[in-house]
Amino acid sequence: MVEMQYKDFDQAGLEFLSNNGRPIPGSSLTNNPETPYPWEQPPQFTEIQPAIDALFLELTEPEAYYSILDLIDNGLPIGDVAQIVLQDGFQKGMWNPDLLMLLIEPLMYMLIALAEKGGITDYVTYSGEEEDMDENEQLDSLEKAIDIAQDKIVPKAKAGMFPKEIEEKLEEFTPPQKNLLDREE
Repeated sequence: MVEMQYKDFDQAGLEFLSNNGRPIPGSSLTNNPETPYPWEQPPQFTEIQPAIDALFLELTEPEAYYSILDLIDNGLPIGDVAQIVLQDGFQKGMWNPDLLMLLIEPLMYMLIALAEKGGITDYVTYSGEEEDMDENEQLDSLEKAIDIAQDKIVPKAKAGMFPKEIEEKLEEFTPPQKNLLDREE
């Protein structure tokens, strides 16, 4: 293995590698308290409905609308677009992290509706969606699991490996009624 000596590097290169152009840890504690970052101030929205309304107005602006349609049409998942929009709003001080989490689902539905209005029906909802199993594969794996259970578990239960007390309790068990009002006295 080749051993590198720090004397072989120039001082400016070492400084760049050490902090990579980022601020020194803790430097945010020395910022002027009179000029906080937008996310360090009270958020613009504290309730979900006004935030959704503001998102709708922002996303339906022609420039934003067509930019979002281009992203979705180029295969960027809806979830990623929602993440970008919500992170940008957080950095602008529009909402706090808690409201951001509550806005994920409504924003994704809004983006899907906007994409469909724009004629895009073949969109990707989330990253990795293509690799998920389709319904037939899920049914096949479920049938395999049932077959394994029938081959290995049921014979053991029939052979007496199943506790008698549990077997008796299962026989005596009556499922709860669906509606409490229909319960017999």
